Amino acid sequence: MENQITIEGKTIVSEFPDENISNETELSNFFKDEEKVPLSKLAKYYLNESLNFLCGSGTSVSIGGKTINKDENPFATLIAELKALPEPKEYVSQLIKFLESDDLLEKKFDKINQEYLYYLNNKEDEDSATEIKSYLDKSLKIFVENYVPFPIDYVKDKLSIHELFINKIISRKDTLNRPKIFTPNYDLAFENGCEKIGVSYNNGFRGVHMRKFDPDTFHNETYIKQDSSQKGKRISTYLNIYKLHGSISWQYAESINDLYNVKEVQISDTSKKEDIGFESIMIYPIQTKKSYSLDLPYSELFRNFSKSLTETQNTLVIIGYSFIDEHINDIIRTGLYNPNLTLIIHSYGLINDTSPEFLKTLKNRSSSDNRIIIFEGSLVGDFTNIVKYLIPLNSFIQPKNALIETLKELSK
Repeated sequence: MENQITIEGKTIVSEFPDENISNETELSNFFKDEEKVPLSKLAKYYLNESLNFLCGSGTSVSIGGKTINKDENPFATLIAELKALPEPKEYVSQLIKFLESDDLLEKKFDKINQEYLYYLNNKEDEDSATEIKSYLDKSLKIFVENYVPFPIDYVKDKLSIHELFINKIISRKDTLNRPKIFTPNYDLAFENGCEKIGVSYNNGFRGVHMRKFDPDTFHNETYIKQDSSQKGKRISTYLNIYKLHGSISWQYAESINDLYNVKEVQISDTSKKEDIGFESIMIYPIQTKKSYSLDLPYSELFRNFSKSLTETQNTLVIIGYSFIDEHINDIIRTGLYNPNLTLIIHSYGLINDTSPEFLKTLKNRSSSDNRIIIFEGSLVGDFTNIVKYLIPLNSFIQPKNALIETLKELSK
C-alpha cells in the first residue's frame, strides 16, 4: 500500500506490503524509518505554544463509529412509512424527495429542518410543522442508531487508543497552553477516555445536578496548593473539548431560561440508545447551510475554534476529518492567514481528483507552503497508527490497569 508524506515542501512516497499489515513489528519498523516517515521533523510542531486537534468521524471508527458514506441511505423504513400515508399532506412528497435524494445525510437533515421552519414561520401551519418535526426526530434517531456509538458499546474494552491519545497530548510541559480538542463527533469517546484515566476536562458546561452550557468555563483554570503558604500550581493534566455540532448528551431545556437553553445529561456505560429522548436531543449534523450552525450555542463553539487558530506558535492537527463541512473549512482557511499556524493533516486515503476541493487545494499548496504538512494513506492516516507512532509525545500517566496490578501484588 502506498502512503505519501509532504513535509517542508517535499513529498516522500512510502510503500508498505499489504501482507504485513497485521505484523506489529513490521509496522513499528516502518514508522521508525526516518526515510519513510520523517518523525524527527514533526516533533517540534507538537511543542508549539498552542496545540489544537480537529478530530472527525475517523477517530471514532475504533469504538464502532461509522463514517458517513455518500452512497448510503438508511431511511428506507421512514420513506416507506411516508409513502403509506392514506391522505398525505403537501409536505410529505417533499420529505420523500429529500430522503430519497443522493444528497449527503447532512443535507437531507438540513432540508427537512428548512421545511419545518417554513411551515412553522411562513405558512403558520403548526400542525404540519409538528408532524415534520416528528419526522426530523425519527431521521435523527436513525442517524444515531446507525452512525453514533454509545458508551455501552465501547467503554469497557474499546477505548485504549483514545486513552493513549489523551495521555500523550497532556504530557507537554505545563508552561505551554493546554491542548484543545475540537470535534464535530456526537459520541462521548474523548470524555469517556478522560474519565477512565483520571484526566480533568472541560466541555463548556457548568454545574453538578443541573449542568448547563456556559462557554465562559472554557477560560477557567484549576490550581492546587500543597499548603496555605505556597502559591497555587496550575493543573496541567487538563483538556478543553469543544463539541462543534452538539452531542448525544446535550438536550434542549427551555426551563433553564438563559441565552442557550442547553443542558447536559448523564449517559452512563449502561445507557441504551432507546432510552434517549430524541425530541430534545441537540445533535444537528447539518453542514451545508452555514446559517444554521451559527445559531447558539454553536456560534460560541465555532468562535472559540476560530480564535484558537489566531494564537502564536500554533499547531492544528487534523485527524479523521472529511473536509466537507463548510463552517470548519472556512475557519481553517481563515486560520491560514496566521503566519504562525502549522497545519498537520492526516488523510486516510490518497488525495486525488475525487477528494474534496478544499483538501485538494491544501495538497497543492503544501509543496510551496511549509506550514502545511500532509500525511496520506491508510497507514499514516489511521487514528490508531497516528496515536501509537506519529504523535511524538510520551505517555504521562501510568496506565490504571498496571497501577492496580502493582498495588494488588504489594498487598499480598
